[in-house]
Amino acid sequence: GGVGDGADDIEPIPQDDGPEPVCAIAYSPEFVRAFSYLRALLKADERSERAFNLTTVCLKLNPANYTVWHFRRRCLVALSAGSDKIPTIDVERIEKDLEFADALGGTNPKNYQLWYHRRALLEFRFKGESDEILEVAQKELEYVDKILDDDSKNYHAWSHRQWIIRTLNNPQLWSSEIEYSHSKILSDTRNNSAWSQRWFALHKGNIISSGNNTNNSRGAAILSLEKAEEEASYALSGANVDPFNESPWRYLIGVLMEQWRWAQRGGNAEDVAKSSHLLRDCIAKIREMKQSWDEQSRSEDPSTGPCVSLLSALVDLLVIFTDEKDFLAEAKDLLGELELEDPVRRKYWRKREKEISQLLEK
Repeated sequence: GGVGDGADDIEPIPQDDGPEPVCAIAYSPEFVRAFSYLRALLKADERSERAFNLTTVCLKLNPANYTVWHFRRRCLVALSAGSDKIPTIDVERIEKDLEFADALGGTNPKNYQLWYHRRALLEFRFKGESDEILEVAQKELEYVDKILDDDSKNYHAWSHRQWIIRTLNNPQLWSSEIEYSHSKILSDTRNNSAWSQRWFALHKGNIISSGNNTNNSRGAAILSLEKAEEEASYALSGANVDPFNESPWRYLIGVLMEQWRWAQRGGNAEDVAKSSHLLRDCIAKIREMKQSWDEQSRSEDPSTGPCVSLLSALVDLLVIFTDEKDFLAEAKDLLGELELEDPVRRKYWRKREKEISQLLEK
């Protein structure tokens, strides 16, 4: 029934905006009534079926009200067959509430409270049997995929996926997520969220090749050299599809810098040589891409001009070799091009050119 039905024992508490509100909100009568009753139930700390039903009404009126979501979860625990020492929520109630959150989420895909509610409910589900937990997780990942089909860069959805996979830490899920991020990159190479998810799945997963079984400062496993070579090739392929796309270039630099820094910290001459070879190989491939791009650009009318993302990435890799004058001189020439082709960041490119000039003078 409506708000207040069978609630003769409750004295509604109206919202107190003070004696002279500066800008009173014109709530609908239904909104005022629902939240007045909710305040009364909150004050009485009544975690009953009618209190739970009232939260449904209130959340339909305002899905972003954190207090109502929190009270709803407390009602769910109180109405379930747990104990005071081990609070729980009945599976059937969890499933129904996930559906409720889904229904509200249709028009609120970026509502933080909705995503947190799903997480809080699933924390109870993830305490069950291992086979059942995996099934629950896969079902939730399918739900997230549905959201990402509508909005492929929804931060909440990607973050929720990461939480599920990290919580279960299941090799099957880690492996599947690498393939999932690949499918999203294929459908949109400019989806930086998908590139980030690939990095996450490769570095945080427990299926990573452990050739370099050392942890970096963030606690994530360093990619093996073999895996780094694969990922560098993967990134270059993505950059080839669209050289103006910043995502694969940043991914490439992340992979290469990780190998270089790890080798430098370890101080092992063989590791340094291997990481140096990988870097030089990628530099050579990018030079080839630049040459091909320049030739194609000159043949077009009007000319497309240099590719800023490509030039920027090449500079970032060349300057790693601070002791090699030829590389530094090449980087300086490229920065001169960038000053002309990227006027928005001209001062930044000039600053970097000045830094390289100082290295060349040493």
